[in-house]
Order: sequence, then C-alpha cells, then structure tokens
Amino acid sequence: MLEKLKSLLKKSKKPLKYLSCEYVQHGFNVDYEDIKMCCFNCHEGGGRQILIDNYKGEMIDWNKFFKEKRKMRELNKKGIILERCKGCIFLKEREWDDEDYINYMVFNHWTQCNCKCKYCFTNEQSDFFNQRKNYNMYPVIKKLADMGKIRGGGEIGFGGGEPALLPEFEPLLNLLLDCGCDNIRVHSSGVKYSSAIERGLKEGKVTLVVSVDSGTPETYENIKRVKHFKKVWENLEKYASMQGENKYKAKTKYIIYPGYNDNKEEIDKFFNHTVNAGIKSIVLDIEGGWYEQNKLKVPDYIYELLDYATSKTEKANMKFVEFYDRASHMKTHREEYRKLKENEN
Repeated sequence: MLEKLKSLLKKSKKPLKYLSCEYVQHGFNVDYEDIKMCCFNCHEGGGRQILIDNYKGEMIDWNKFFKEKRKMRELNKKGIILERCKGCIFLKEREWDDEDYINYMVFNHWTQCNCKCKYCFTNEQSDFFNQRKNYNMYPVIKKLADMGKIRGGGEIGFGGGEPALLPEFEPLLNLLLDCGCDNIRVHSSGVKYSSAIERGLKEGKVTLVVSVDSGTPETYENIKRVKHFKKVWENLEKYASMQGENKYKAKTKYIIYPGYNDNKEEIDKFFNHTVNAGIKSIVLDIEGGWYEQNKLKVPDYIYELLDYATSKTEKANMKFVEFYDRASHMKTHREEYRKLKENEN
C-alpha cells in the first residue's frame, strides 16, 4: 500500500519550468579519463563538467550518482547555471521532470582506431594514447539497465576511437537496443562492418555517421592516413541497403579541414559517392583545432562552403543536412562574428 502511495505521489508531481538541458537532467558522457556531463565545448563556459574524476571503469554507485544529479537540478531550478554550462546553445527553458533515470549517454572511453586522422586529438600525445588500455563499460551499463534506470526517448552516442573495434561494442549496443533505446548515434570510420549497427539500422533505432571528409582516395589518404577509401564506401552502400522504412539513418559526414578539403571540387565528388551509395543525409562540421584558433575570424569562403554543401543536398533530393556542434555554433554566431571583424578593420 505504501509503495502504491509513493508511486501515485511521484506521478502527481507537476513538471517545473526552468533553464536546463538533457544532459544535466538525465545524461552523462563516458570519456577516456573521467565521466563528464557532456562533450560540448564551444560555448562561453567551456562545457564538459566533470561528474566522476579519474574514472577507469569501476562499478558506479548509481544511487550516489543520481543524488549528485539531483543537486545540479536543484541549482537550475533556482536559476543558478553551472559555470561550465554558461552560454551553451543546448540550454532550454521548458518543463523538466524530476525523476532519476538516464536516456542521454555518450561513450568516448577508448581511443583505438583503424584510421590515423591528422585532426585527431590523440596526435598531440600519441605515445600516451597508443599505450593506454580500454576499460569495459558493459557491466556498468548492465547494472544500470537491471535497475530499470535506462529509458528510450533520449539519445545515445558512440564516439571514440572506432566503436566497431571495441570488444564490448556489439553486446553493449544490443543491450541498449533491448532496453528500448530508440535513438542511438554511432560515429564510425566505416572501415569495419558491424552486425549490431546493421540490426539497429534495420529497426530504425540506430543512426550511423561515417566521417569520410573527402571525395577522392588521394584526399582521404592525406587526411585519414590509411588506404580504406574504397572499402568505406562499399560498407556505406551495404549499410544504406539495410535501413528499414526510415531511409535517412545512415549518414556521411564532411568535416571541412582548411588546407586539405576546403574546396567545391572535393565536396562535389564527396556528394557523388554519397548519392551512389544510397545515402540520403549528410552531416557537416569544421575541424576542431582550426576552429578554436579561428572562430572569431572565419574566412567568408568557409561559410560559403557550408552554404554550397547545403544547396547540394537540395539538388540531390536529400532530406537532411545536419550541422554539428562547431558548425552549428559558427552559423548561430555568424552575424556577430562578421561585426567583430568589421570593427577590427
């Protein structure tokens, strides 16, 4: 009787309206050295609020974890925004529930990859990242699932490193699918084919994003420093054919990397391969290191390339073009940055 009364009281609580985000409320980002709130870092506060420092795969006390989450939510209710969250474009004023569950997760806890991209953050400390070992998140997430604290309706992301190389990737992705997670985004090099990704595409619950960043083998090899251009497009064609009723779950990504692929000719060839593979959606972004150094002085031709790629999707009868964190931030503040440049001149 008491448990029934508690359940009724919980259901009767009216959601409160205040400024917050999905990751503060019900999410986390598993990184290679700690567990953070999120992976966004382009805004004023810098993002990436640390939740568990120096994390190496130990079993998490989820009750304690949720207690800390509640403290953060209470601050938001009072109008107090965490320093690292200030200025984030993902903060929203809306009604938020007050329950303890997770439906936003990002997995970035390994760095092994089958590409050697020039823009990868691991290049700055290659000896460290080449020697470090993975830790296994499957039993940790399995405990959370057994507690009934994983829900659908949010977004799960796999970054890395290359997810398909992770020993626990197949069982972990299948576990999340079994838990009802219906919006799982996997960022992959596309070099190694995954049966779990195939399952997710067939069920319409996995979005696959493969960052090819090129339209020719020469540019691909220059950026990726491996010779897998043909294999990646073959796998993309196969993934595209495995999509269920939703034909927009497999995506190609183009990171504009000034000095390497920042021209219309390369974009044209990238689009030709994308269309030939049966892909109906693309993702655009700007290389992170370059953007951090140039975000207040982005040349006009970079904006023009984003506009050009967007117009290409319309001409190719594609349904979606997405702008990731840096590109989205750049477009949002385009006019502001233009005025700053004018004042400097």
